[in-house]
Amino acid sequence: MSNTATAGADRFLALLKPIERDLEMYARRLIWAPQEAPDALQNAVMRAFAAFDRYHEDASFRAWMFKILTHEAFALNRKHARIARHEFQLEPEELAGLPFTGEPDLGGSQPVSSEALNEVLDPALAAGLKTLTDTERAVLLLRAIGGLRYREISDSLSIPLGSVMGNLSRARQKMRVLLARATRRDNLLKEN
Repeated sequence: MSNTATAGADRFLALLKPIERDLEMYARRLIWAPQEAPDALQNAVMRAFAAFDRYHEDASFRAWMFKILTHEAFALNRKHARIARHEFQLEPEELAGLPFTGEPDLGGSQPVSSEALNEVLDPALAAGLKTLTDTERAVLLLRAIGGLRYREISDSLSIPLGSVMGNLSRARQKMRVLLARATRRDNLLKEN
């Protein structure tokens, strides 16, 4: 490898290192099949490294990486959506009430283990994320985990700024409703 290539690789790794954990958490929450999150992250990093010569120093590396990872996650989710058309759907209340077993069944219908969820999220919150559309979930996670500004989210998802604000508002409202239901359910269980 030439000195220029080595310097480019070193620069890429230096920019990537501080955001690795955030990218990993984002991938695990955005991708429907969490066992595929490491592969999606690896593919996104490989794509970013291959395109690093097109990265502009004046741009946000964080936003650029989240954009690449988002496109990778959406592609995986589209693949799973084609498979999921043949499965039955649950209402958010039913989904929130499911126990987490930690292991997916043969059909992959238990997509998140309790260990992974409990590491970062309350089970009700994790279940709530599954009820959001891909765009709502991406906007919410880019803001919450990625810490991106609205303009960066707009650029990352290639959607208008107004759509970012609308999707974020809807996602937050849906999550508030779901968390309120979970709290009421938990209170009822404690009373019994």
